[in-house]
Amino acid sequence: MQLIKSPRLTEQQMTTICDQLIDGKSLATICKTNDSVPGKRTVFRHIQQNDDAYIEYQRARALQAEILREDIIEIVTAPLPNDPKLAMANVQRRRLKCDHKDKYVRQLAPSGLRDRVEDHQQKDVTGGKITISWES
Repeated sequence: MQLIKSPRLTEQQMTTICDQLIDGKSLATICKTNDSVPGKRTVFRHIQQNDDAYIEYQRARALQAEILREDIIEIVTAPLPNDPKLAMANVQRRRLKCDHKDKYVRQLAPSGLRDRVEDHQQKDVTGGKITISWES
C-alpha cells in the first residue's frame, strides 16, 4: 500500500501568497501574519516540488519587480524640500532606497516581466556596408 501525500499548499493558499507578493510583501511577512498560510519553508518546498506552483511564484515575483520599478520612478520624481541641506539629505536617502530596490529588482526578474530574454536589436535590413573616410 502506497501512502499518498496531500499537497503542502492548496491552490487558494498559493494564490493568496502570490497576490500578497505582488503587493510587495515578503514571503516571511506573509507566512507570519496570515494564519491560513503555512510557514515559508513549507511554501519553498511546495514550490520546488510542484511545477505549476513554481510558475505561479515566478510570475508573481516578476510582477513584484515591475511594481518596485514603479516605486523607484515615484521616489526619483518626488519634489525635494526647499531647504538645500534637507534637499541633499533627501537625495542621499532616496539614492540608497532606489539602489536597494533596483538591486532587488534585478535579482527578482533578471529576464524582465515576461521571464525571457528579448532581442531588442534592430536587424540589418539593407545588408550593406558603411564606409567612413576623412580627407584632408
